[in-house]
Amino acid sequence: MTEQTIAHPTGEAASQAQKIATLAVCFTIVTLDGLDTTSIAFVAPVLSRAWNLTPAAFTPAFVATSVGAVIGYMLSGPVAARWGKRQAALWSVLIFGFGTLATVLAYDIVTISIIRLITAVGLGGCLPIAVAAGADIMPPRYKETAAMLVATGLSAGSVIGGLIALPLIRDHGWTSIFIIGGIAPLLILPLFIWVLPKEAQGAKTGNPVAALFGDGLATSTILLWTFAFLVFIDAYALMFWIPTLLVDFGFEPALAPLATAAFGTGGLVGNVILMLLVARFGIKALLIAISVFAIACIVALSKGATPSMVLPLIAGLGAGFICCCVGQAALAVSLYPSALRTTGVGWASAAGRVGSIFGPALGGLMMSLGWAPRDIILTAIVPAVLAILVLLAMRGLMRPTA
Repeated sequence: MTEQTIAHPTGEAASQAQKIATLAVCFTIVTLDGLDTTSIAFVAPVLSRAWNLTPAAFTPAFVATSVGAVIGYMLSGPVAARWGKRQAALWSVLIFGFGTLATVLAYDIVTISIIRLITAVGLGGCLPIAVAAGADIMPPRYKETAAMLVATGLSAGSVIGGLIALPLIRDHGWTSIFIIGGIAPLLILPLFIWVLPKEAQGAKTGNPVAALFGDGLATSTILLWTFAFLVFIDAYALMFWIPTLLVDFGFEPALAPLATAAFGTGGLVGNVILMLLVARFGIKALLIAISVFAIACIVALSKGATPSMVLPLIAGLGAGFICCCVGQAALAVSLYPSALRTTGVGWASAAGRVGSIFGPALGGLMMSLGWAPRDIILTAIVPAVLAILVLLAMRGLMRPTA
């Protein structure tokens, strides 16, 4: 046993009201996590003008957000194992709530990057706890569905941020998005603590990270991390660079944000469909199918898609790769027992976030070398095919857990 004994109704023992309340609160806190994670992207164009900088100058702030999230993901499980999920959740939300509020004090790239690094540690720490709590409250048949529902909050948060950022910044200035993004999770925090299990002391032993490689889990853990790394490469490379590459498909530069909207919308729709099907078909089979679909969209997009088909195909890419990013959390839930879920989800997500740094950098390198936009998009097939091979290997290894 690597995390504390849970004295809390879970699975079949939990009432319907407890299940709904837990899922609703966990989804809400992850939605606010997603909003705060992407908030820097919404204000970067405004701050670049206010601070007389180029948009590229905000790269350190973007990278700091990803690095901080990786640290948070990695710390989440061990902290929860040592002090309990409630304490880990408390400090995670306090860090990302007050850190988001503190962003309004930034006055240059250095200060905003430092604040984003610290804030993102809390952002990363929160997600694994919420996903694990959502899965633990459900019967085994629906644990993967619950994990996908909660993790979808990240995508929902970015979409909500995209919808509210323009009017907020226009009417109240760039600080408004951080004020709202900081206050909201602090208001939800008491409810988040309330739905988390109250844990008995004295049962924590061992290293939860090392336990991910014990009891026959080592190969599956490595495959899970590899899958997360590969799909995050594609998801984030496309998310960052497709708006820029859209011009090559005959779109005006001013319409580039439509690509981001299409990508995110496709991801949300795809997640809903997978959530409805996962209890029947299983997460691995669905992720293989959606990855094949994403590859088909890549080929169609890179091989002469008409302008009218570009945005639907980009939505298809979002459905494929965002679903895979969310699905890796469901894979972790299906692989690890309850005592290891927070650590397992956190470290798989950390592997994915490393891919989220690598992917956009690789795309930028190809652009700097003069690669044609359609060829750059076509290279996304390589990580996708490798991800499918990893999933096929995992099907023979992973065993369902309670």
